[in-house]
Amino acid sequence: MKDYTSRVLKLIALGLMAFPALYLLMTAVFFDIPAKQCVRILLSPSYYILCFWAVLSGYGLWEMKRWAWYVFFITCFLVGYSNALIVSEYGATHHKVLSFIFSLFCLIALMYRVSREVRVPYFLPKIRWWESNPRYRLVVPVTFFRQDALPIEGEILDLSIGGCFIKTRNNLTQDENISLKFSLYGQTFECLGNVVWRTQSTVTHPKGMGIKFGILPRKQRKVLKAINHHLKKISRLYRSSRYLMNQDEFFKELEQMQAEKLIVFSSDKPGIQKNRA
Repeated sequence: MKDYTSRVLKLIALGLMAFPALYLLMTAVFFDIPAKQCVRILLSPSYYILCFWAVLSGYGLWEMKRWAWYVFFITCFLVGYSNALIVSEYGATHHKVLSFIFSLFCLIALMYRVSREVRVPYFLPKIRWWESNPRYRLVVPVTFFRQDALPIEGEILDLSIGGCFIKTRNNLTQDENISLKFSLYGQTFECLGNVVWRTQSTVTHPKGMGIKFGILPRKQRKVLKAINHHLKKISRLYRSSRYLMNQDEFFKELEQMQAEKLIVFSSDKPGIQKNRA
């Protein structure tokens, strides 16, 4: 298990790897299934297919593999379908619909919690639209340092509060600790990070690496949150207005938004103000 994985995700991964026993127990309790019917479920081939996907997704989450999210998504879909069959054929509860809806709610909550851990730029980067538009491309140069203290230059293509994806041709080892520094919208950030993923080819993503940030001070987290909100506004402007607005007006508004700088107030007046450059 990776050191940077949260305790919640560790528990979910362990639960999935213990799925064959836990699932039978939980369905028997939720759907009030008699012991005789539990044996029928245990002898069903579909039960073992479901267990295979669940254990595989648990292993993927435990090792923090990039494919784990997709396998986990398939597992949740199969569990939901299996619950519908089990409650209708074997369930003895008088509230079949309510119990099934409750199981779906638990699945959705579980998917949401796992997505917060793995659907992040340092695992599944979303290279924004400006990456393919050189004229209005948002360039975020970044300098990072290995343990030998040699500076390496790169470029951030996706950013969140938890980490980023850096485009670079330098080969760093997975799980390597680095320190990085970059400036965006008038703010300079310096923090520690961990290499959690490296691109093996340039077919789906540029050559680079996913970095998970270490613990950030409150002020830096606040500014990063504002930056991500601003980047989403720029992306929405491009998607919704590039064909509706006059091109000159659109590009002018886009340039103004990209030129904005963030100003962080002092501690006695917390908040973030946007200032046109």
